[in-house]
Amino acid sequence: MLDLNRITDGDTHTLADFAELLCLLKPDRVLSADDLDDHLVDVCGEQRSSRPLGDAFAHMAWRQTAFDAYYPFTVAANQQSITAPDNLTVEQQIYVFLLLCANLPFVGAPYNPLTDAFERFAHLALKRMWPAKAAIKAFGKNNADYIGNKSERMHKLALDLGCRPTVDSTKFRPRDNGDGGIDLAGWLELDEHESENKLTCLAQCACSRTDWNSKQSEISRERIGKLFNPTAPWLEMLCIPICFRNNNGRWAFDADVGQIIMIDRLRLLQFIEPADLVAITPPPLLNNFLQSRLEPV
Repeated sequence: MLDLNRITDGDTHTLADFAELLCLLKPDRVLSADDLDDHLVDVCGEQRSSRPLGDAFAHMAWRQTAFDAYYPFTVAANQQSITAPDNLTVEQQIYVFLLLCANLPFVGAPYNPLTDAFERFAHLALKRMWPAKAAIKAFGKNNADYIGNKSERMHKLALDLGCRPTVDSTKFRPRDNGDGGIDLAGWLELDEHESENKLTCLAQCACSRTDWNSKQSEISRERIGKLFNPTAPWLEMLCIPICFRNNNGRWAFDADVGQIIMIDRLRLLQFIEPADLVAITPPPLLNNFLQSRLEPV
């Protein structure tokens, strides 16, 4: 069971996530604004009504429309409560999987079973949004289509992207075996004779609410371009399980989103099918959470 003893920040979309998680743990899967306020006071130690609960329920009303069949909750007409069914559809379970990925502090370490599954999830979504004839490869440390040390893997990836790389082992620290910030990569061959100057992308996957903002620069041409020497700019993409939206569906805080292709919870689900839940092999945590309930009070 999750440990919902604190909330990570004051954003409305974060509070909505918190309310959804709490609703799924309630014995009857019904959560009112008063229930949420009581939990924040009694368990999280906050002052009563110190958070914009009305905004959170209004935000969940927007989610109900935006996420449609994937959304497991029904928001009351007065926007003062939400309910969830005892048995969730596969689409709704996929939503809960992303909800858990976006709230790692409540899950507790180790996080990698969820973050690795999220990378596989993002991989499937990217394959669907990318041209059908394009290649999509995993480059992350735990989900990788490339073998060898860091310099060997990055050199091979740069060639696949149509670059003219200057990557070698002397460019990295001796014990640096990371992925260079790259989780996914894609390219579309445009003819069989020339492999340069083609359509390419690099993607970073980030679950952490505190780190995703800074990760936007990890796949930038400013950071990697000196080693890769691209013959054409690659598309820079960031995949996050967070629903980073305000109550009108725009970015929650526009200044946090750089000049990058942002793929958040809503955009991911535009390119996912129900059968994908099995394909990504989510950790047992998902099913355990769906079976868990708080003790009645």
